[in-house]
Amino acid sequence: MRLRRWQLCAAAACALAACSNDQPVAPDTSTDQNPATQTVTAGEPRIYWDRDEYARRILAAPPARGGSALLTLHGGNVLLTSKTATIFWGSSWSNATFAGDKITGLDQLYAGWSGSNYNAINTEYFGNNGQVTNSSSFLGHSIDATTPPSRALTVSQAVAEACKVSGNNPDPNALYAIYTENFPKGNLSYCAWHSYGNCSNGAPVQVGYFPNVSGKAGCDPADNFGTGHSQGLAALANVSGHELAETITDPRNGGWYDASGAENADKCAWTFNGAVTLKNGTRWKIQMNWSNAAFTNGTGLPNSSGQKGCLQGN
Repeated sequence: MRLRRWQLCAAAACALAACSNDQPVAPDTSTDQNPATQTVTAGEPRIYWDRDEYARRILAAPPARGGSALLTLHGGNVLLTSKTATIFWGSSWSNATFAGDKITGLDQLYAGWSGSNYNAINTEYFGNNGQVTNSSSFLGHSIDATTPPSRALTVSQAVAEACKVSGNNPDPNALYAIYTENFPKGNLSYCAWHSYGNCSNGAPVQVGYFPNVSGKAGCDPADNFGTGHSQGLAALANVSGHELAETITDPRNGGWYDASGAENADKCAWTFNGAVTLKNGTRWKIQMNWSNAAFTNGTGLPNSSGQKGCLQGN
């Protein structure tokens, strides 16, 4: 989900000069504005709100009330054949007890993405560069044993980490998914985000930030589909599927989103219809994703606002 600019600088200052994109991603919930009134700003992270914040912001004031439910292309590109690389940031990830099934499980999630019915939901979308395909590849995982910041990552910190790990040569078609060993300090109300930037040499890179949401009730999908995953893995898998689907269809804020700024996964957030089986046979509780075609044809399932355009891909 996109994070709109939440009063990061005074209105008068913003009128004179662009606000910095390198701001903490957590808004001050006492002063922020209704997301339905916000404008999309290039380069800002797209937030996946936790359950409570999603209910407060979205369900209490459904976006684009009375407007079209459809996603539209905003003049940019998509990821035609997506790739993923995971970065586990923090020395704790080298401890088997701490890591549990998370690293191996996420490896399986990304390895099974290509050719799956779940990824196929994205293939109705296109960009200036062509049509999304059902082809994807997993580039593997890395462990960065340095200590991640104690507070929420900014976009520039996430970009710098992806550039460092990739040797300033990131794959331009990949999402670099960063999993920190910690859940940051502060009263955060989100589970993950995705964004983009450029390395110091100008190389483009897409990034995702996934704090350690183990035990965070607001990010728990309550995996009751018999997948056998730990609570921590189930929580990370759900938000990982969400952010990857959005990165494929809107990698750099010029892709597909609706009049309120909601991307394909945003529109079906926290709605499920059975376990998803990926191409490698692994099963997951991952939320549904939005299909313009399903909504138009009346074949979709309802999202939390009652719009029938969600598909499970199972």
